[in-house]
Amino acid sequence: MSGAIHIRCGIGWQGHRVASTAAALFGLLLTSAVAYADNAVLEWNQIALSATVTANQGPVPQIRSMAIVHVAVHDAVNGVTRQYGTYLAVGRKPAGASPDAAAIAAAHNALVGLFPAQAEALNRARAASLAARGLSESDPGIAFGEAVAAALLRVRSTDGAAQAQFPYTAPGAGTPGVWVAVGAAQPATPGWGTVTPWVVRKASDFRPDSPPGLRSRRYARDYNEVKEMGSLTSGTRTVEQTEIARFWLASPSVIWNGVARRMVDAHGLDQSSAARVLALLYLAPADASIVCWDAKYAFNFWRPITAIQRGDTDGNDDTIGDPAWAPLFTTPQHPEYVSGHSTNSAAMATILKLIFGDEPGVPIVAVSTTNAGFARQWESFSEGVEEVIDARIYSGFHYRTSDEVGARLGSLIARYVMRHELRPHKDPN
Repeated sequence: MSGAIHIRCGIGWQGHRVASTAAALFGLLLTSAVAYADNAVLEWNQIALSATVTANQGPVPQIRSMAIVHVAVHDAVNGVTRQYGTYLAVGRKPAGASPDAAAIAAAHNALVGLFPAQAEALNRARAASLAARGLSESDPGIAFGEAVAAALLRVRSTDGAAQAQFPYTAPGAGTPGVWVAVGAAQPATPGWGTVTPWVVRKASDFRPDSPPGLRSRRYARDYNEVKEMGSLTSGTRTVEQTEIARFWLASPSVIWNGVARRMVDAHGLDQSSAARVLALLYLAPADASIVCWDAKYAFNFWRPITAIQRGDTDGNDDTIGDPAWAPLFTTPQHPEYVSGHSTNSAAMATILKLIFGDEPGVPIVAVSTTNAGFARQWESFSEGVEEVIDARIYSGFHYRTSDEVGARLGSLIARYVMRHELRPHKDPN
């Protein structure tokens, strides 16, 4: 059965920002990592996630950082074991290399490259991780892992992510249907749609159809649903639905990373397979984020807060405006169509579904940093995707069409990534 289970799980993150001290969450995540100290891949997965939180990264840059770390770890481990094909060509496997040493060195080198301000803490974690496994600096896996991470950092250093943030005003802003920023913050990464994809050839190849026209029945249906269910003062939204909305304020990485870790642990995957799961888990949303942001700033569709406050200007007799309407939570600062959380969550859930089956045979438990004590449990990954679709309506952020199209888009990209990358080796030697 789906529903809430109560687990104390951490510090809040409001509006995609860290609401409490990064140090507190860093400690929480490292405490969780202790349980996986026998698995270098899972240990450094949690260290990597805590590093992105400490750096205060938003959801989309966070996915990119996690992809860099986990593709580097995957290539380093599988460059030694030859169990799965690598993302980059890594050359001959080094004689006598430990997969653990390769994983630790790759993760550490990638993280220091991404977050040089955290180098001291990461160096301590590296030393402790090697010592816990009785590994020395002379292990050939260390130099190999460092080289793999360095190569990947070089490749992604020119992907355009560093140039994705700039001042932006949507063409036609102020016209009915066109997005306008709400508040003083800069629009979030308007250039992310031009970041170089990881697997897909170009983002525009996956660009969805236009959002529903303002005078269409579907738009009126979507408008009236979010107007009622996503209102700050909704009399229809239940207490549980409000808590679900708050739960999904956390980034996709925070929520789905924990789900993936539990699946890896429950299925007893070895280092090579665990590294592959986590690399695919982030490759898919890394490309899905780029495709999603391409669509957002191509269509520049207005958010419910603007649409409902100006509902009498849209030419649709079935959408009655309310100048005083406000959403349950503060609206993210980027265009509405398509939903980023639905797109990225579906991409991550689909990877897990393709690897473990939609109903993996063990409870799927998800926790969030934005709603401590309110965990979610599903029998299938599809249930989680359906929930985030609803959650973004309850929050007052999105129309149902945007969530549903985003979820289909994320699933499509995940399937594409799964077909084209990190395939099993026929001959591991």
